[in-house]
Amino acid sequence: MSPICAHLCSSVATFLRSRFLAARFETAEPWYSHLARFARELVDDRIGTTDLVVLAAILLGVTCGVLGCFLILRRQSLLGDAVGHAVLPGVFLGFLAAGARSTPALLLGALVAGLLAAALIAVLQRTTQLKAGECIGVVFTGFYGLGILLLKHIQNNAARYPGQAGLDKFLFGQIAGISATDVIYMAVVAAVSLACVALAWRSLAAWAFDEGFAVSIGLPVKAIETMMTGLVTVAIVISIQAVGVVLVAAMLVTPAATAYLLTDRLHRMVLLAAMFGAAAGVIGAVVSLLGADMPTGSLMVIAGGTLFGLAFLLSPRHGLLPRLRRVWERRRRTQAENLLRMLYLIMESRAGGGKVPDNADRRFGVSDAAGARGTTPAAVRKYWRLAAHRGWVDPSSPDPMILTDAGFAEARHVVRTHRLWELFLTQEAKIASDHVHADAEDIEHILPRDVLAKLEHMLDYPTADPHGKPIP
Repeated sequence: MSPICAHLCSSVATFLRSRFLAARFETAEPWYSHLARFARELVDDRIGTTDLVVLAAILLGVTCGVLGCFLILRRQSLLGDAVGHAVLPGVFLGFLAAGARSTPALLLGALVAGLLAAALIAVLQRTTQLKAGECIGVVFTGFYGLGILLLKHIQNNAARYPGQAGLDKFLFGQIAGISATDVIYMAVVAAVSLACVALAWRSLAAWAFDEGFAVSIGLPVKAIETMMTGLVTVAIVISIQAVGVVLVAAMLVTPAATAYLLTDRLHRMVLLAAMFGAAAGVIGAVVSLLGADMPTGSLMVIAGGTLFGLAFLLSPRHGLLPRLRRVWERRRRTQAENLLRMLYLIMESRAGGGKVPDNADRRFGVSDAAGARGTTPAAVRKYWRLAAHRGWVDPSSPDPMILTDAGFAEARHVVRTHRLWELFLTQEAKIASDHVHADAEDIEHILPRDVLAKLEHMLDYPTADPHGKPIP
């Protein structure tokens, strides 16, 4: 893997340095002059293959990543898959109509087929009892089957269609053969897509999160939906040569899904999706250049899937490992709080069942706590270590255990929460007093303090729980 990584880093760094960074610092020209010069070189087809590949991958990844965010939020991820498969017959019909492998004809045919498929899905949803997934499945399988049939027809008549070489690359993608004209098309589509998203940002956000709300405030929902369908279709059309129709949907969904795991803000999600899409595109494209038999689309999807896997495992809020750690910490805290509650109940019994004074004896033998809790001394020592880690008991005195001021306050809070919740269930939920203990044992560990204050106010600051025990 080290030669691949080295080549990847070298290609990207050389591209950026040679086109923007080095020239920027070697001359006094502003950055937009260098950008204009680069655009002229692109139009004049004076750009190297590696530079073309990297630029195409970035444009493709950014466009698909940004548009994919709205598909994710609208729960329409399968729409990209359907349109991606549906453009295949359009590509081959464009070839048959032009009589040669003409990029404009192929893209136009793909665009018409994609829009037709999207419109057909919408019609089926409105006029039948089929659900969205079923409509998508019917349409994209039919279009894809027609595309395979047309491809076989063209391949079986090689003498009649001499310019067919390379058409099968539209299935799995091959970015190495991309031209400057293709990159220009990608740049135009990327610019139009990003401009539409930027100009209609507020409307798109309202439509993506809550279509009913968007309708209620007078937004042209049908126009927004049509615009997004068109943009997604065009993005798929310009991507099929690099990624292939089979896997183009992954470039729409995977970067956006990765960003979705990392943030709860739409603008951050869009930026992250663009970055992840560009990264996946560049990695897949450059690795594809290193191996002639390695399909570009598969490599891009693998790169995007790797980024998604890392986000799935390590995302601070939604990642698997942080979630497992939070569950583990919550379990340890619950065990320590259960020990504190048991120690507080022992103090209550020492006080004759009345309110525990602040100067109460806070020393407890391990065997006494084990007997009161109905567990073993070894388990109590484990809970003691958890409580000592949080400063609730004196870490230098394992037996007898000594409750600190912080531990005493926390124990009183846990018992107070438990008994207020029991009172709430009996008074407000009308649950029998002998059925509320188990629920209170769970809620005492998770009820926020601000909610507890509101609960106490609603109950008119009670002094005793349903069983007559004092509320600390």
